[in-house]
Amino acid sequence: MHGLYPNDASLLDTAGRLLIVALFLILGIRNLTAWHAQDHIKRLGLNGCPMPRAAFLAATALEFAGCALVLFNWHPAIGVLCLLVFTVLASGFMHRFWETTDLARRVPQQNGLCANLAVVGGLLLLLQNVR
Repeated sequence: MHGLYPNDASLLDTAGRLLIVALFLILGIRNLTAWHAQDHIKRLGLNGCPMPRAAFLAATALEFAGCALVLFNWHPAIGVLCLLVFTVLASGFMHRFWETTDLARRVPQQNGLCANLAVVGGLLLLLQNVR
């Protein structure tokens, strides 16, 4: 049995695609709340990102555009690439565990970076299916 999308070999492929999109949508919407947005903009600035507010808005747009492209199966490979770029850049700016010696802050940042490595792996598998 094929999945819901033409390139999905099975319903498991479709479930994986939808769960990946759900992750980005849930976190993206959460990050638009005032507290999270301000925190991210502040952290981007502290971590050396130029124009942190504009970078946050551009990253959010890239994230939602990637989700839409994958979800609606319109140039889904470009959508996956958007999500890959977003994840790699966000990881580099937001999970800089090597810059702190405080274990209470360092370990969660390491965990976040490792989780994002798994997300990148899932995106690469998805990219293989949607091309």
